[in-house]
Amino acid sequence: MSNTGKAWAAVGGSLAAVAAWYLIWTNRRFFYVNDITTGESASYPELRSRVYYADVPKAMRAAELSLSCLPGWKLLQVDSENDALDAETTQGAASDVTVYVIAIGHGQTRVTIRSRSRQGIGDWGRNAAYIRQLQSAMDGRLNTDAAF
Repeated sequence: MSNTGKAWAAVGGSLAAVAAWYLIWTNRRFFYVNDITTGESASYPELRSRVYYADVPKAMRAAELSLSCLPGWKLLQVDSENDALDAETTQGAASDVTVYVIAIGHGQTRVTIRSRSRQGIGDWGRNAAYIRQLQSAMDGRLNTDAAF
């Protein structure tokens, strides 16, 4: 290979390294985040807790039914005293999901969801996808006059 070819190969390699670094940096949340709570995770500001026009028992029931209908999800425990549900999903790597239902008055409840991986330091966006999936299922059940 000529010197010119070697120089172009070095430039191409350097550009590839810079491009790879840029992609990793802009998507670093996929590599370093494995515990997400709606409304609290700076890495996913678009994931907000939902507010529904429903009382706590109705929202808890909707969460239970939504969890039972999602493939790969399993309801582990219903904590009626604290208005929370514990579940797991094994669609990819196993994650634990907790749903908190909080009465906020005027017939409304706030549903906050936490999803965390059991292993690793990054989840490649799976926990955010699990939260979106559960929120979508709950929206379908409680979407009559839902306030987001």
